Amino acid sequence: MLKLVKIAVGSAVSIFLADMMGLSYSTAAGIITLLTIQDTSRETIVISVKRIFAFLLATFLSYMVFQLAGYHVFAYGIFLFLFIAYCALLRLSDAVSINAVLVTHYLLERDMSLSLIGNEAGLLLIGAGIGTLLNLYMPGKGTEIRAMQRTLEEDLQRVLLRMSEYIRKEDRSDYTGACFDKLQEDISAGKRQAFAYMNNTFFQESEYFIVYMNMREQQTMVLRDIYKKIISVRTIPVQTEQVSVLLYETAVSFGECNNAVDLLDRLSEILRGMKDSPLPVTREEFEDRAVLYGILMDLEYFLRLKKEFVDSLTKEQIRRYWALGQSEDLF
Repeated sequence: MLKLVKIAVGSAVSIFLADMMGLSYSTAAGIITLLTIQDTSRETIVISVKRIFAFLLATFLSYMVFQLAGYHVFAYGIFLFLFIAYCALLRLSDAVSINAVLVTHYLLERDMSLSLIGNEAGLLLIGAGIGTLLNLYMPGKGTEIRAMQRTLEEDLQRVLLRMSEYIRKEDRSDYTGACFDKLQEDISAGKRQAFAYMNNTFFQESEYFIVYMNMREQQTMVLRDIYKKIISVRTIPVQTEQVSVLLYETAVSFGECNNAVDLLDRLSEILRGMKDSPLPVTREEFEDRAVLYGILMDLEYFLRLKKEFVDSLTKEQIRRYWALGQSEDLF
């Protein structure tokens, strides 16, 4: 809805300004605004810059063709062939349509005087300028992303708490992987929001949320492996209670700002204790002890993913997204 309002208002303003400046073909400025407004601020700026470069190319090519072949439709066809080919080569194809229309004004006027070239440049700058200015305003997505972060952490917490509970149970017939479905859906939605946020802001550190969502996605893959191991355990080794407690501690303390160092230290203690424990007696106990060890290795990787995420952050990212991250003014 907002995009439609921008297009309608922007096109009208562009035509009005072109008229006020006495430019010929003023309605073209409105069309340029319409085609300039994209879904994100970055896309709008990129396409506006492309159209300026393409305008210079179109003016040069049309001048050369019209001077050599005259002002008629066949000459315009030659110009289009050359212009489209060069734009494809220079990756300016998005700018073909607008500039092709502007060149028709040279054809209609049968003239390429400096005043007419200036007229076309004015139409382009007004149309693209108004469209770009309007699209610099995008409703903040920070609140939505923050809400999604909280949702993801709640999803992960539920998964970990269920693991903590079911790893101690002998009967796991009702323990399914359905809890991962919502988690994966929320991660996909969070990644879409993160990319939208990055493309509508110009902060150097705006990729924070993308890195965050990728980290959570990797952690989810690790949790799926842990789930498979839990349902394969047939006995309840002595160390199971410690692993269950660690899963619970991870669930309640692994939030956005936790660097997981304390949890990793706790995990190392459990591993040392497991190595010092008496060897399993039966083959079944041995296999289940090995699975339990594998769960701890997976959990260590899960925690290290979080630690690496925190260690990779810049001071600016920490300042912006941790210290002041709850302020909607930032977004």
